[in-house]
Amino acid sequence: MRSWRPLLLLLVVALPGFAADWREELTPPQPGKFPPPRPQAAIYRFGWGAFSAAEAEFDFHRTKKNQLQLDVTAKTIGAVRALWQMDAKHTARCAAATLRPISLQQTETYRKETEKTKADFSAEGVVRLQESDPPPKTPPRPKRFKFPDLFDLQTALLFVRSQSLEAGETLCFVVYPAKAAYLARVSVVGREPIEVHGQSYPAVKLQLGLQQVSKDLVLVPHSKFTNAYAWLSDDKDRLLLKVQADLFVGSVWAELQSVKFGRE
Repeated sequence: MRSWRPLLLLLVVALPGFAADWREELTPPQPGKFPPPRPQAAIYRFGWGAFSAAEAEFDFHRTKKNQLQLDVTAKTIGAVRALWQMDAKHTARCAAATLRPISLQQTETYRKETEKTKADFSAEGVVRLQESDPPPKTPPRPKRFKFPDLFDLQTALLFVRSQSLEAGETLCFVVYPAKAAYLARVSVVGREPIEVHGQSYPAVKLQLGLQQVSKDLVLVPHSKFTNAYAWLSDDKDRLLLKVQADLFVGSVWAELQSVKFGRE
């Protein structure tokens, strides 16, 4: 009688002591052979279902210190702004040669509150300080997340687009956007044409999965995220063309509206 075997398999998988460590899945953090983007200024539109909700301007360039810097200015627009006013600025810097994040600063301004987040990255992890106005009763303290080879949002995108991106390939890494860490699994679905803002592009289709990483390095299901797809242009620029995500509020998206390239 072999009916006990499925039960034994389930028990082994469920026991943390026997389960494989998720850190063994991580992709080596070295950049691939595809070169970093050329300087560019891009505009993206964000939406929820059929509604446009926000717009952002992205300025990507190389600094004199051989660093890559991304400056983002975003705001809600239209009918959404009448209900939820938000203005945001985000600046992120990384090393051009290694694509390792250096720092990020983010300011989010709402009708009654402003939040400022600063994060400094090192080989050991990240130190983050979040302040608000009006200030809370308890003064904020720096929070540390110790984990090597972290990415922020800018370097996560730069790292992914630097790879060969062959169909079936999966990249696994830990990303720290601003306030928490997540395990990201990016799988290459394949190639397909896509139309964005009236223009057709050959594109690489990617699927994204996210799990939150606790301070104790335990994976926790993302309560607000279900699934997402992203498309990069399949050319020398590998532009981020579109993102489509399923969240707890429904389907949200981001699309490239325009891009202008600067001098190298």
